[in-house]
Amino acid sequence: MIFKEALRSLKNSRSKAIFFALTFFITTALLFVYFNMAEAAGTEGEVYVSDNNLADIIQLLSKGNISNLMMVFVVIMCSIDLFFANDFFVKNKAKELAVRLICGATYIQLTMYLLIQTVILLLVSIPLGILTGFGLLHVFNMILAAGNTGMVIGISSFAMVEFISIMVFVVFVITLLNCSFAYKSGAVLLAGGNIGAMKKSGGYGFTNTKFFQLILNLIGIAAAVLPIAGFFRSSGGLAVMAIIACVGLDRTVTNVLIPAMNRYVRKTGTKSTKETAVTGFLRRDIQFSKITIYLVLIDLIVLLSMLSGRENNAVEELMIVFTFISISIMQWMTVMFRLETDLSSRKKEYDILGQIGTDESTRTKIMHSEIFRFYLFAGILTVIYLGTALIASHTAQAPLLAAAAVIPLIAVAVTTDLYYRSVLKG
Repeated sequence: MIFKEALRSLKNSRSKAIFFALTFFITTALLFVYFNMAEAAGTEGEVYVSDNNLADIIQLLSKGNISNLMMVFVVIMCSIDLFFANDFFVKNKAKELAVRLICGATYIQLTMYLLIQTVILLLVSIPLGILTGFGLLHVFNMILAAGNTGMVIGISSFAMVEFISIMVFVVFVITLLNCSFAYKSGAVLLAGGNIGAMKKSGGYGFTNTKFFQLILNLIGIAAAVLPIAGFFRSSGGLAVMAIIACVGLDRTVTNVLIPAMNRYVRKTGTKSTKETAVTGFLRRDIQFSKITIYLVLIDLIVLLSMLSGRENNAVEELMIVFTFISISIMQWMTVMFRLETDLSSRKKEYDILGQIGTDESTRTKIMHSEIFRFYLFAGILTVIYLGTALIASHTAQAPLLAAAAVIPLIAVAVTTDLYYRSVLKG
């Protein structure tokens, strides 16, 4: 009985299930290929640092062994992407689980119900990811052979142990998160709570004065702008400059852009319902999803610094380019998951717009404008920061990397628009 209901639930929410499985599929293929390529790349020329100062960090990025450098980075990024995919998947099932709690379902039954769905998706996505990884390694060996590099990427037993260990750990954690978070979400909804509620804390004393906040805002703007010039000074410092830029960018967005949007909403409130609604929704989208956009910028620029700021052999260079493309796809999907988690509960606001006299055509235009402006915001930041970093790096793969960053952005924008439309119709 539970198995049939779990299958029926997957069928009814197949679009969400497909994206969840797709994230696992890409993660599996990436990790499978990465560990085998890292093993083939060898460990020559390793650099170790004894201090944690900036110079040593830049030296490690410029000369350190690429497999050691990327191992933690890739695993952490994949884990973050899977967490947001899981968050999106489970939160969209929270009401369904709450109904089952009302009907008398036990925690064990809820756990089995969600566990069956998770296992089915994993049994589909992980084997497909491994098969895709095999195919990609064959393609990469053909590329290496065409370049007369004399290097071959084989299936390493040590790499397979690493891959299996990581995948088992990730599957275990995701399974626990699904079960525990689903129960928590259902309990919150039963109590009438708002899962997506966000808190805002204020400052005290001198730190909350207008003058002090103005100084901090100016520092934030400077921190967001000045690192762009730093991209041209040292390819090894790209990653450090990107982190500084995103810290400044967060301050600028939170304390300059959002207040400006608030003033614009108050100004246009009685003039244009469409502009007021679009700006209000966009402001909420940016506040909710800005961290994931920063992660995209930092991750891609870190990978770019590994490609342009060091001397890599053919396998290492191929590994970085492949990881750049995979991380770009996964990170833009993470942005989409984060945004869609909030959009999933947006129908009430649109119903209110209808009650105050906004016709369906206007509400549709509001939806399209909101999605377009959000991803335009993300695209502009990508062009400014990643585009500048690509120009400064002088890498021969710049056109390929630029396409790898922009095409997934356009794809998730279209997908989000389609999902948003289904939410409003549902």
